[in-house]
Amino acid sequence: MVERYQMVACIGLRKSESDEMVTVPLYIKVRAEEGSPLPAEQEDLIHRVSECMIRRYEQQLAEFIKNKNKGECKDGQGKERKTV
Repeated sequence: MVERYQMVACIGLRKSESDEMVTVPLYIKVRAEEGSPLPAEQEDLIHRVSECMIRRYEQQLAEFIKNKNKGECKDGQGKERKTV
């Protein structure tokens, strides 16, 4: 058996609302015979983890857009909109 790491998602991290996002890949360890495809159970695990990450990302993105449209900061306080 050979152990390898399979990327299942990328997550964005930042310290505060104004910081740039750093994209961090998320990997899981899988085991397979060398030169053979992954077993069905491990393929299923990869798909389930990816699906969970996609759902979570969609929720975070929807929440971010909703708060941005309201003009709220991360801490819930209102923020003044600047026009150029």
